Order: sequence, then structure tokens, then C-alpha cells
Amino acid sequence: MRSLTAYSFYVEINHQTRGVPHKEVFEMRQKLTALFRAALCALVLLGCATAARAQFRAGIQGTVSDPNGAVVPEATVTLKNNGTAKTQQVTASTEGFYRFSELAPGTYTLTVEKAGFKKSTLENVVVNAENVQGLDVVLTTGEVSETVTVTDTAAPALETENANLDKAVTTTEVKALPQFGRDPYELTRLTPGVFGDFARGGTGGAVNLPNTAGPGGSSRSIFQTENQPQISANGQRITANNFQIDGTSVNSLTNGGAAVITPNQESVKEVRVIANVYSAEFGRNSGAQVLTVSQNGTNNFHGSLFLKNDSPGLNAFNKYGGPNGAPAIRVNQRLSQFGGSIGGPLDLPRFGEGGRSVWNGKNKAFFFFSYEGLRSNNTDTVNSFIETPQFRSAVISARPNSIAARILSDPGVSPRVIGVIPVTCATAGFPNGNFPACQQVAGGLDIGRVGGAQGQYLPFSNLNGGGLDGIPDVEFAQLSVPTTSRGNQFNPRIDLNLTQKDTFTFSSYTTRFNGLGADAAGRSRPMGDITTAPKNVFGMLTYTRVLSPSMVNEARVNATRFAFDEIASSSTTNFGIPRIEIEDLPFDRIRWGAPQSETTPGVFAENTFEFRDTLRWVRGNQAWSFGGEWRKEQDNNNLSGGSRPLYTFAGLFNFANDTPLFYQINADPRTGGPAVSQRHFRSSTSALFGQDDWKVRPNLSLNLGLRWEYFSPLSEKDGILSNFVLGPAGQELTGASLRVVKSLYPPDRNNFGPRLGFAYSPNYGERFGGLFKENKLVLRGGFGIAYNRVPLLEFSNTRGNPPFFARYGVCCGTAPQSQGDFSSPFNGGEILYALGANNSPFSYPANPALIMTFNANGIPTNLPPGGQVEVWGAPPQVPTPYVYTYSLDSQYSLPAKLTAELGYQGSASRKLVRLVNERFLFTDPGIFTNVLFPTPDTTASYNALIARLTRRYAGGFQFDAIYRFSKSIDIVSYEGPTANTNPTYPLDVRQERGPSDFDVRHNFVMSGVWDLPVLRNRKDTAGALLGGWQLSGILTAHTGFPWTPVVGQCVSTRGPSLCPSRPIAYFGGAGTDTSNDAFINGTNFPGGGAAFFSTAAPTGFQLPGIGRNSFRGPRYFDVDMSLAKRFGLTSLFGEGKFLELKANFFNIFNLLNLQPFNFNSPSTQVNSTLFGRAERGLAGRVVELQGRIQF
Repeated sequence: MRSLTAYSFYVEINHQTRGVPHKEVFEMRQKLTALFRAALCALVLLGCATAARAQFRAGIQGTVSDPNGAVVPEATVTLKNNGTAKTQQVTASTEGFYRFSELAPGTYTLTVEKAGFKKSTLENVVVNAENVQGLDVVLTTGEVSETVTVTDTAAPALETENANLDKAVTTTEVKALPQFGRDPYELTRLTPGVFGDFARGGTGGAVNLPNTAGPGGSSRSIFQTENQPQISANGQRITANNFQIDGTSVNSLTNGGAAVITPNQESVKEVRVIANVYSAEFGRNSGAQVLTVSQNGTNNFHGSLFLKNDSPGLNAFNKYGGPNGAPAIRVNQRLSQFGGSIGGPLDLPRFGEGGRSVWNGKNKAFFFFSYEGLRSNNTDTVNSFIETPQFRSAVISARPNSIAARILSDPGVSPRVIGVIPVTCATAGFPNGNFPACQQVAGGLDIGRVGGAQGQYLPFSNLNGGGLDGIPDVEFAQLSVPTTSRGNQFNPRIDLNLTQKDTFTFSSYTTRFNGLGADAAGRSRPMGDITTAPKNVFGMLTYTRVLSPSMVNEARVNATRFAFDEIASSSTTNFGIPRIEIEDLPFDRIRWGAPQSETTPGVFAENTFEFRDTLRWVRGNQAWSFGGEWRKEQDNNNLSGGSRPLYTFAGLFNFANDTPLFYQINADPRTGGPAVSQRHFRSSTSALFGQDDWKVRPNLSLNLGLRWEYFSPLSEKDGILSNFVLGPAGQELTGASLRVVKSLYPPDRNNFGPRLGFAYSPNYGERFGGLFKENKLVLRGGFGIAYNRVPLLEFSNTRGNPPFFARYGVCCGTAPQSQGDFSSPFNGGEILYALGANNSPFSYPANPALIMTFNANGIPTNLPPGGQVEVWGAPPQVPTPYVYTYSLDSQYSLPAKLTAELGYQGSASRKLVRLVNERFLFTDPGIFTNVLFPTPDTTASYNALIARLTRRYAGGFQFDAIYRFSKSIDIVSYEGPTANTNPTYPLDVRQERGPSDFDVRHNFVMSGVWDLPVLRNRKDTAGALLGGWQLSGILTAHTGFPWTPVVGQCVSTRGPSLCPSRPIAYFGGAGTDTSNDAFINGTNFPGGGAAFFSTAAPTGFQLPGIGRNSFRGPRYFDVDMSLAKRFGLTSLFGEGKFLELKANFFNIFNLLNLQPFNFNSPSTQVNSTLFGRAERGLAGRVVELQGRIQF
């Protein structure tokens, strides 16, 4: 707690509806209308006054005392916002305690008056976002007419009001520190207790933490549809993080720990990141609370303009392209970002009122608007084998009525060829067992000709068809692969102070993106281009009413949506052409048609509607908060892409004959027609909380809270939801059933989370040499229980369950084989080879062979083509995952504005979800390919020592250095679904316990901003030319991630065997060097992995011979820096305005960092020649240039 006396201080924001069914749009509009009506009624009931202090959780509190330390009761305390002139006044309690809540971050003036004392005025008091800070005031004896003025420009050095482990990322840091793509979420890693390196791959894309999936960190600046920063807070999963803007949720429904709005830098006033939170006001997730506060207007007009350019010519190649001499690569992204902002008082026209024609908004109404745009046009090149124009002409001529001819006649069929590269048959891998003949001819390679008849299958033993004809069929070519991106983000905000008691705020973000990408795997044909055009929208309304000097109520309502329709946005792409792939070639498959997956083309629409209300009441020396929140969630996604089939062919000439070998499609098993792939999933959240921030003594604060949360089970609005229910003991799968259900599992309402925190600042005066006198030391600690909402992704895969939906993979012939040749290409007529009736992926004909019949339990009675069916389910009980969090921390104030911090942080997670394939645990009846249950039965633990040294911004210099020594243990580090989270011994979950995939024992991160003192603040020519330099940067270093060696041998289960598995024995002797050289050359395992691990198959249920994550990968070291030069624009715009020219250098020293090892990759496969070696290097140096005007 700071104590200020006269002698002791000196200063210095149109929903996308294309492709979304009209019913859904109408429903969405109804919901919005109903929600806003409800919110409006709530506001009227709460305020009964004209509309409406802003949506902030920051505050100032403290104790008023005299020079002897005695409290001064009932002093009048006035607080004025220096930017908006908004004034608040309270009366200190009989204990001398005062508090102001709902404050916007910024600078304030605090005035304290009491008869018999001089009036004390504290100017330029800095308030950081989303945090209550302490400010004690000492009054000196005298007349009220006398004033003691103290100027303080810095936030408090010590945190005396709570035990949170957090950091306020200030406007200065957002503007100064390097952030790839101007993404402010990259700065979350600067928080104590938060880990993440925000590494970039060799081509510039975000690198996930090991063995995670999902959208990942942003690879397209602030325009990522779902931005999932790769950070772990307090040893928890990345999916446990929570994102808010202006106090309301912007979280993805499907992917945990992902934000659907990434704010542009110009709109960010401050970001507070909390790793351990002990206030019951925060919930939904237990990980990092990332709280962004947007910029607001003030009485002075202010704004900015900027232009940033990324050009690959300035970037450096990394120093390792991969093993076996792979060439080094560099980031080749070419893009521009531009935009600006403006804010100020809002002047409005007056209509028919007489007097002045314009209503002056100064002190009453303010606006702010920001915009950021992105433009990118890039072209990569790839070298690939493609079919020749002569082949296309030959097929069209020989088979004019074939499906192949219709595909090869499509206007977009020709690859984007830069040039043809001559190759020989031997270079291409011919001849071989499938193609016994090949000859090099003018224009490419002749590997056969159209032979047999349409519908006649060519055997594997001779895929040359009718034999060589002297006409080139394939050629090796360099292809151009263009990508274009266009993004726009708009952020309006309005603040109205209509009375001293009523404040109204509106803020919004609208992010539009349009990206076209050629399909490199599909040989960069225009027919395969996919355009994605998501629109992300967030809107928030807040009404704050001062009910009394000691009581404030705040109501917030918001809506968040993201949607895209790739069928509509890719209007020139014919999805009536299936995906075609040619296999059995000695090189990568030749492909036609757009990419095929369940989400390509995707039609997504997710909505969140939220209402919050909080009542804050100061009584005596206690600040009470009571509130609740209600959230409705809609997932209307349509996984349309799987309704469009994929076919593979053995060789080019089977394609010419329309004789596919394999057929993959999603269909309705009741009709054999296109799958009913859209679901209208519904879920909701309710929460209530009470919080008491109790100033027990001027140097002791207690934070006591209780929060209750309820996360409803997943349901489907139209009843299209089925659950796989296990049978009785001993018949779990053989006696199972598929049941159409209203919701997947019973509700869990027993989610009570107490929170306790304390902050104690001892004062031993001059004893102990004055080391522990007032404002020198703070001891803080806390304990809390927090709950985690399970991401929808874990249970929404039940959309793939019969009887509404099934996934089919139909392969190969049924007739007897001769020399490995399938003589019946259509698998008994089950492969239906056809084009769509039009451009829609839903226009393919029904296939009667796909129809299933079901018994009374809903289980298929006939095996589907392909043999088995995949099902998803939920256990009978799904308790909400929860986490115990705790910490003990000390802060000490040092000279030179330094603060040292040393503390302990820990967490213990319970009921975490993992994905379990029940086929491995129970007797398999042979019907199911997979029986997948998200199962909440795992635990995790984390313990860390954290040391920190910070210097508050003063004299043009600040820095923050954090070291963490930690250990994180779990059973699985990510919920999935992804193959990287598969167990290696599913029969005993305890065998999977080991270091977390993101566990690093030592982590160090340091950031700083330095206004170089060279001719700083000089107004003359020398100062203009040589002064005004700023240097800022971030240093990140950590030891390696853990990894698990695996072998191709399979482990026995109670069902099918599982591969890969861990070796049954480790012979010892492996090296422990974590240098780059060790992982480039594989020197930790000389002679290969088989010299150190047994590659024998386990016998029976033999346990693994090594633990999960028992080895360590390459370490990481990176320095990002920014150098800026400012030119004053005082004569044009006034004091404090400037032009800034800036260069951002990511990995400024072009240091080599290696890609982490993922599960079952070549780097971790014992028998691989790449075992123990990194597959590639991360990004080399990247340079960005930016010009920015602040006015």
C-alpha cells in the first residue's frame, strides 16, 4: 500500500447469412431481439433513469490517516478522470476506508478533504485495467483552505490489495513491444505464471505447443477466425484460458482457450492477464484470464494512422531446413497492414430545440473508432508431377461420355504451370511393379494409354493400360501456388455520461476476412481453389447506475458471433466434382477437384448471447460484490464437406475407365443420401457469486469469495442427437445401445468454488535496519477452486452417430485375387461413382448400398460397406472439471523504482477430460471402428518457483524479468481429438502419468522499453534529427519439451491391439545433450534408436519399459526487438504528437531453434533413421517496417 505525504513523494465495434438457412437466420434475429428486450427491461428496472459509468472492474481503495497513523473518519474523497472530467465523490467510513469502483484505466486526480486538515490533492494517479489498487492518503494538520499537492505518475510498486499473480500490459507496451502481425495476445506470455514462447515455423505460421491440435495461435494477424494463443497458465491446459473484451466473453464455443475476436493494437487501452485469480467474479475457465479494455474517447481529440509492411526480401533464411541436406527456408509472407484511430468528445446535432445547432459532448459524451486492414498477395512454388494436356485430350477423345472426360473438361482443370522440368523415367521411379513400361518422349513421360473399355478395371500387375503410345502422360513441372488475403476490422465505441449517476457504453468489433488459397496437393488447379470469408462480430452494451455514494450497479449485455460459408464464398468452385486421387504411382498422388474433408467446404455459425449484472457495495472497511451471469450458446455448424465423396484410383488409366478402387463419403444411413450434417447444438451457462474485499487493517487485506457455476449438458434443438450407451458389466459393447436423447448426460449443478486471498504489508519501522518498514514488503497468498467449461468439440462429434449420420470408407474388390489384383472394382456394387447434379456438395445421388438397418437398441444389424461404424458417446456422469489453485508470494520494494518478487505457485486439476476408445477396454463385437468417449477421469499437478524483477516506467525506461522453475505432471495434456493424444497403454491410465507435454523445467522471459537518452526531449534541430530513439524487446529462453520414444510394435488390449507402443525396455546410455547439434546430428543416440531400446513386441499385457515423456528435446532461445525513431509534430497537432518510424526484428540474431518433437513423429520412432533428430528448424529473422502518426 502506498502512503502519500507532502514530503515523501516526487514525480516525475450485418450478420453473415449467406449459406445459412433462412430458418436459422430468423431464429437468430428472434433471439437477438428477445435478448435485447430482456436486457432493456433489466436496465429500466435497475436504473429507472435515463440511459447510461463504463464497463470496468478497476478501482482505487485505501485508508485516510493522520501523520501518527490514526485513521481519519468520514473524510470527503473526490476522484476526477483527467481524460473525461468525470467526477465521483465518496465519504470515507468510520474506519477511514474509501473505495472507487468501475474505473477505466488512465490517469486521475484524487482529492481528500476533512475539517482540521489540509486538503490533499494527488495528481496523475495511474489506474491499471481490471484491478483494484491501494492508495493510502496521509492528511497533515492545518486549514482546509490549504492544499498539499502530490504528483504521482506510476502505478503502485507493490500489490497490497489482492494475491493475484498477474500483469497489466499497458498501452506503452502494446505500442512498443514487437508482436508478430500486431497481435496483442502475443504479450500474454509476459505474465508471471504464464508459459508460452509464441514460436514461428520456418514459413511464418504459428507453432503449437507439442501434441496440441485446434486452430492454434494466429497465423494471419488479428484476422484469425479462432485465435488460440499457445499459453499455459499455472500449469494448466491451453484450453483452460478465458478471453474477455470490456468485461464480456469473446471465447470460441468449439475450441477451448480460443478467442473469436483479436483486437487491433490501436483499440487496446490495456490488457490484464491473471494467472492465479482469487476473486469470485471470474469464472468459466480456470486458466489465464485475458482481460482486454478497449480505448475510449476523451475531451481531447486524439488518434493515429499507421502503415506496416512485411517483405520477404528483408528476412533471413533459417540455418536448418531439415535432415539429409534439405534446403534452408525463410518466411516469404508479403503483406501490408494499415489503419488508424480517432476519438474525442461526441458533438451531436440538436433538432428543433432552439439555441445552438450542435450539442457539445465535452464531459458528457465521447466516441472512439479504430480500423485495421490487411492486404496480402503471395505466390509460392512447388515442383510436382502432373498429367499432360495430351493425356487429358486422349481421355476426352477415347471416353467422351465418361466421368473422367467431364472432369478433365472443366475450365479450371489445368495446373498453374510456370515451366516444365525434364526428367527421366528412372528419376520418376519408373518402371516398377505397377508400371512395367515407361519411355521419355517430347513433353514428358509416356507410361501407357487408355485401354480396355469404360468400366473395365485394369489390374495392378499392368497399369500401363493399352501400352506405350509415344504420347506423354505425365510431366514434372514447377507450379505457382497463389494465396490472397484481405482483412478489415472495425471498432466503434461510445461512452455517455448523461448524469453524475448514469453511464452508458457501447463497444463493438467487426472482423471480416477474405482469403483465397490454391491447393498445392491438388496441383494448384483453379478448380480446387477455396475462398473462406469469415465474419466475426462482437457487440456490448453496459449501463452503470450509482445507487448511492456507497453502492453501484452495473449491467452488461453482449452478443458474439462468427460465421462463414465456403460454399457461397467459393462460388466459382464446382463442388459437384468429387475429390479424385490417383495412387500406385511412384510419386505423390495426382489429384483433381477441391480438397475434401468434413470442414471443406465448411458452413459454420456460432453465437453467444450473454447478460451479466454486478452490484458493488462499500460498507465500513469492506467492499462487497454480488452478481450473476447467464450465457446462451448456439453451435449451428454444418460439416458439409463430407457429403461430397472422395475416390481413389489405381493408376491414371483406371481413372480414364471410371473404375475407382476406394470410396469415402458421409451419408444418411437411413436413405443412403447426403448426410444430414447440420446440427443446432445448444448449451448454456449460469453463475452466481459473492465477493468480500475486506480491509481488515490498513496493512492487511482479505479477499473472500464464493462462486457457483452451472454448465448445461449439450442438447440439439431439433432432436437430432444420439448417444452411445454402454451395456451392463461384461457386455459393455456387445450389449450397448444407440439412443436418441434430449441431452448427452445429466446436469452437474454441484459446482461451488470458494476463493481466499490475503495481502499483508508488515511495518517494523526502523527495526531490522529499516528493511521492513512501511511500503517495503508485501506477503500475499491465496487458495481457490475454479471450474472449467468443457469445449463443445469434445461432445459435438456425436453429430456423426447413426441413425442420422455415418462415415463410410468402401475399399477394393470382393472377387478372388490373382497375383494381388482385384478383379471387381465396385466392391459388389457398393461404390457409386458419380458427379453431383449441380455445384452443391449435397447434390450427389443416394447410394442404396449404404443403407443400414437397426435393431431395437439402435445398433446396426447389417455391417456397412467398409465393415464397421464409428460412434461417439458420453459417460453416464460427466462432472465439471475443476482445479485447486494456490500461491504464496512476496514482493519487496528496492531502490531505483525496482520491485523484486519471489513466490510459489501451484495447481491440482481434477476430472480433466481425455478421449477414450472403449474398444480397447471391453470385448469388441466387430461392429465398430471406434467407440470414443470424452471421459473426465484424469488429474494433473503443477508446482513452480517464480522470481521476478521489475522496474516501473520512469525516466524513459522500464523492464520486467521473470524466471520460473517448475514441474507439471499429467496423464494427457490436451483433450483432443487428435492422434497425438492417443495412449500407449490404454488398459491402465496410471501408465500414462508423466511430465506434461508443455512441461519445461526452466523458463525465462524478459521485456523492456527504453527511450534512449541521446538528446531526448530536445526541441532544437539536433534533438529532432538525433533524438527520439526508442529500443524495446522480448527475450524468451527455456529448456526443452519432453517426448516419448515409440516403436511400431502393438500392445495387447481387451479389444484390438494398439500401435504404436512404448518400448518394453530401455538399455540406458543415451546422451542428454540439448544443444542444436545433438538434435541435428542425432548424437544422443549414436547407432540409432534400436541400440538403446528394445524393439521386440510386448507379450500379453506387458507394461511399457519407459515412462511417458521421459526424454527432453531441444532448448529454445529467441530475442525479438523493435527500434523506433520519433519526430515531433507539435507544430501541426500539438504537444505529445509525433511521427514514428519503426522496425520490428523477430529473432533478431537469426538464432537457430528446432521444431519440438511430436508424438509418433519420425523424430520419436525408434526404428526411424530420423530418431532423435529434429525434422526442421523454426523461423529465421523476420523484419517488419512500420510508420505511425499519433495525434
